[in-house]
Amino acid sequence: MQTSSKPGLADLKRLRQQAQAAPVSAPPEPRRRDAASAGGSTGKAGRKNALRESGGTRPKMVQDAPDAASAPLADEDKALFRQAVKSVQPLAPSNRAVLPPVPAAPDRILKERRQAASGTEAPAPAPVSDHYASPLLAPDASHFVQAGHGPDLLKGLARGKWPASATLDLHGANLDEARLRLDGFLRSCLQHGVRCVRIVHGKGYGSKNNAPVLKDTARRWLTQLDDVMAYTECDERDGGSGAVLVLLRAGKDHGV
Repeated sequence: MQTSSKPGLADLKRLRQQAQAAPVSAPPEPRRRDAASAGGSTGKAGRKNALRESGGTRPKMVQDAPDAASAPLADEDKALFRQAVKSVQPLAPSNRAVLPPVPAAPDRILKERRQAASGTEAPAPAPVSDHYASPLLAPDASHFVQAGHGPDLLKGLARGKWPASATLDLHGANLDEARLRLDGFLRSCLQHGVRCVRIVHGKGYGSKNNAPVLKDTARRWLTQLDDVMAYTECDERDGGSGAVLVLLRAGKDHGV
């Protein structure tokens, strides 16, 4: 009897039983590309071994890529740009004058400004008396002209030849507060070249016994200051007898 060499059903069943009985092997670990997988080498030698295992190719550096900003524009891009800006209109000239820089003030004035800004070592107010008045003061204290100037100066001040550029309102201040505020105000005006100012002292209706203490005292102070050339009462629309228009000296670079 001749035996067939082809595998039969019994052989297939036997192979399946052997495959089921064989232990399942774990998948191989991925190779770690570090110093340990390179035979214990570290540092530069380890990196060389890792590079050799990867096939010896290096990644291309980013800086090798061409710079798009430096590449010339194509004709199509130029045409698109011209199309986008074809309706743009140029700005009209502003006709602005470029002023020269303001010259620096003297060192002493700069020091006083820094002290005033920081609130330290404020300059002492000018020594003025609350009771003394210049003999050049009018009997009713309505106007005053410094020695060496005629009545034309007072007339020009009253007519508005020098318009007031700054105003100080002393309402609600006592004599000590008013003295400090007036002194600081006049110092600042002289430093910035302000010629004419308005001092509002009130008419004194709210004072004790209806006596205009601040009004009379403030006017006496003004007659004792060398930088005050003249003053006159304001019009009714600007305060009347409750305010005075004061003309300061020109070209002074120091305080009161």
